[in-house]
Amino acid sequence: MDVDKLLVIAVIAAFCLGPHRLASHTRRLTGFLRQLRAWADSTKAQIEEETGVDIDWSELDPRRYDPRRIIRDALTQSPVPAPADRPEPPTAPDRPMQARPMQVRPRTGVDHDI
Repeated sequence: MDVDKLLVIAVIAAFCLGPHRLASHTRRLTGFLRQLRAWADSTKAQIEEETGVDIDWSELDPRRYDPRRIIRDALTQSPVPAPADRPEPPTAPDRPMQARPMQVRPRTGVDHDI
């Protein structure tokens, strides 16, 4: 979310709730966000303690999977050379393929193929 969008939401909330209720709701929201952050930190520490592995949480960041970034990275990477042990793809035959005559069926007025 942009700062502009957050500002619009704050103005709408201030208008709907009024100045007296806005302060109490803001305190409740900040308390909830603190609890959520503490829960996430404790869960992260518990997972690392139980697995015994130090997890790099930046690898699991969903913002890494932005389709625009993936396409940009794929287009800017240098092409991977083909391995030398892979056989060459078959080439076209020396003589052109012979065309087969097309078979035409008479129309009977009723389409049985449908």
